[in-house]
Amino acid sequence: MLEPLKKRIGTSLVGKLCIVMACEDLSEAAQVSVQFSQVNRGTLITYRRAKDIVINPPSGRVALVILSDSGGPEAIGGILTWMRRRWPRCPITVIGETGGGEEEMTARKGGASYLTRPVSAGQWAGLIRHALGADSQEAAKDRTTGPTSG
Repeated sequence: MLEPLKKRIGTSLVGKLCIVMACEDLSEAAQVSVQFSQVNRGTLITYRRAKDIVINPPSGRVALVILSDSGGPEAIGGILTWMRRRWPRCPITVIGETGGGEEEMTARKGGASYLTRPVSAGQWAGLIRHALGADSQEAAKDRTTGPTSG
């Protein structure tokens, strides 16, 4: 007999690392997905709006949150406050159109990093690798086995 759907979904991510992304632009989600697949650790969970994360938070261990929807500074401030209570040590990055404005100031006051569009593949990769510890694992591997010669 199949177990109930809610039970299967609710426990499937428990204990797993995940990156949570709220974005309106599906091309940004696709860029993150490509970089994430190269690291191949954990699960990528995408939402259309940041407020959907509050309504239906993930059950896994959140390693990184990327907020890329245009909710405005007031919405970002409230969501960041909620996220800081829920995941106090989790890195959060807000993606915006321009730097130096009210949105960036709200993000930084809320303890988040801020990047402006367009975000390059290298920036996405660095963000993901740092959050998942892939950089430190590669460095530890190099210390153990020595750098590879080319």
